[in-house]
This record gives sequence, structure tokens and C-alpha cells, in this order.
Amino acid sequence: MTYRCYEDIKGQGSAWKAALRVVDERIEDIRGLIGRPDARMLFTSCGSPYFLGLATATLWREKLGMEVAVAPSSEVMLFPHATLPGDGNPFLVIATRSGETTETVRALETFSARFSGRAVVIGCRPGSTLEEMADIPVTIPEAYDDVIPQTRSFGSMYLASQYMAALLAGDGELANSLKYLPDILPDLLYRWEGEVRSLAEEDWDSAVFLGGGPLYGIATEASLKLIEMSLTKAVSYHTLEVRHGPRSVVDDHTLVVGLGSRWGARHEDQVLAELSRGSRVLKLAPDGDGSRNGNISEIGVGPEVPEHALGMLYLPLLQLLAYHRAVHRGVDPDESNNLTSYVELSEG
Repeated sequence: MTYRCYEDIKGQGSAWKAALRVVDERIEDIRGLIGRPDARMLFTSCGSPYFLGLATATLWREKLGMEVAVAPSSEVMLFPHATLPGDGNPFLVIATRSGETTETVRALETFSARFSGRAVVIGCRPGSTLEEMADIPVTIPEAYDDVIPQTRSFGSMYLASQYMAALLAGDGELANSLKYLPDILPDLLYRWEGEVRSLAEEDWDSAVFLGGGPLYGIATEASLKLIEMSLTKAVSYHTLEVRHGPRSVVDDHTLVVGLGSRWGARHEDQVLAELSRGSRVLKLAPDGDGSRNGNISEIGVGPEVPEHALGMLYLPLLQLLAYHRAVHRGVDPDESNNLTSYVELSEG
């Protein structure tokens, strides 16, 4: 049986291309909204799109030199005094698959009451509540996935946010590298899916995902995908933070997944080597060749992929890990216990 989310994962390259096209169409409007070089940004969303904000905030900070805050929509809704900027001329960026999640609608209302005309919404559903509320909607209909776990939608909105930052910063090299990703994705998945599936079917019962900098948000999203799709226990940490307590629960029934960077490679490799003495380890890296050294297996996405684009290519491989784990356990990956495709709060 082929599940819908599997088709979403394997075919998301076309939605990525659509995301790039939509950003190209709206970038001058967005540039005009941001305006001042000292602009501040607040990114808010719920669930997977919130992790998207964590993953992309470092790029916005580095390339545009701006102050960037990331907060769950519920925090903006309930605690605006602690999450909204006090003054100035900030702008808001929201990512949302459904465009209907109550906390995010309320967060946008709260922000706009103080700073009107300053909201960009990256979404997937034309005509949604949040698209109608946005000052600049960046809507990617091809990215919408009508199942519980977000896969194609997450990747497309993540790429849109990155590409937006690259264009605003005038970084043509990064922008061109991001435009190339949809073309290399099919070969990447073809090359590594067998390795990922084999690992998903090994004997482990929990997982720890590790990533630093822009990869922390992707590690967190990967842990959520494994939980949602396969009902497997999973957690995520900044890579070196695992030494500060969490490693106490890592044992021979744990899969450790390390999302490797170039910036922190030496220290990250040390952590994975330590953990491999008592657990199974998957290392995602720019130049991994598929070799296995003891308990550590390496998968590479290509040395030509820039640092800020690594997470984009790690992401589908981690989605496949969750998918094949679900199938191995006899769990329907399109659905999940106690979850709906978006959360709607009672007005009461």
C-alpha cells in the first residue's frame, strides 16, 4: 500500500519550484514592506511551521543583520507583553499550512493591533483566513498536503523563507543554490532511501535528533515527524547540549541522528563518536559516502550544498525515516492519534 504522505515526500520537488516562483513574484512587495535597514522581525507559527521559524531565523539574522525573534503563536496570543516588540517598526512573518489555526489568527490580530500593515503570511491554501488577513500573502497551493503530518508543505514554506532572505540580502550565490535544490532532490532520495529504510527497520525504540545553529529547527521537526507518523518516542537537542544531562537516557535501544554542519563538524563528530559506544547513530553530513564505521552510518547530500541549504536536503531524508518506521510498525503515517490537520480553539 502506498500512503499519501509518501507521495508528498517523494514528489515535493515540484512544490519547491512553485515556492521559488511565488517568492519571485512577491519579493518587491516584501522589500517595500520591510523598508528600513534596521527593521526587526517576529516569526510566529504553531507546530511544524514554528520549527521552520527556528530553522530559518539564523539565515535572516546573518544575511540581513536584523534582530529576529521566534515565538509560538500561542505565546503571542496569550502573552503579547512578553513577545511583541515594544516599539519601532517591526514586521511579522507567519508560516501556515491551513491558514486557519486559531492561535495564529489571534497572534496576527494581536500584532496588527499594534503594528498595522506589517504582516507577511507564507501559506498553502488560497482563500484561507490568514491569507485574507495578510498584508502580503505568499501562497503556494502546490505545497498543500491533505494529511496530518506536514511534509511537502513544510519543505516548500521553509524554502520560500530561505529564498526570501537570500533575495532581500542580495546574495545571488545562495539564491541560485536554493533554486537548484528541487532538481537534485530526486537523485538524492533515490540514492539514500534504501539506507534510510534499512535503518528505520532496525531494533530501536526511541530516537534522539541533534542539530545546532540553523539545523536545530530541522532536528526538532524531525523528532515531531517521527512521533506523529510512527508513534515512536523522540526528542531533539542542540548537539553539544546532549552531554548536559540528556545523554543519560541514550542506550542500546536508541537511534541517535546527527545533523552535521561544516561550522561545528569537529565538535559534532566527537559527540556522535561518544554516543555510538552505546547506541545506533545516523550521521547526515555534506560529504557522507554511505560508509558504516562501527555503529555510525553516514549519509551525504553533496559538498556543493551551501551551509544554510543543508537542512533543506536533510529534511526529506528524515521524513522518509519517519515514514518507513511507521510502515515497519504497522502504523498509518497519514493519520495520528489525537491530532487534526489544524487546531481550532473554542471561542469560549
